[in-house]
Amino acid sequence: MTQDIRSETSLTSYVFHLTSISIMKTILFTLLTLLFILITTDIIFAQLPGLPGDDPAQAPIDGGLGLLAAAGGAYAYKKLRSDKASE
Repeated sequence: MTQDIRSETSLTSYVFHLTSISIMKTILFTLLTLLFILITTDIIFAQLPGLPGDDPAQAPIDGGLGLLAAAGGAYAYKKLRSDKASE
């Protein structure tokens, strides 16, 4: 009878041990993934310094972006009007 209790206790402690290891692995994986993402975004967005006297290259934001925003607004307005009409 004591043999059965010991084996059941050891099985329970073994299952608990496996569960706690699984939780620790999940937490460790999550933390390492978060750390990797934070470090790589800092490296990706970093820019090398230019030569003295050089102006940095600017990204042109012209009328194309304004037209795209206007088209998106018109599409949203059309969708809202058609949703109200179908009710």
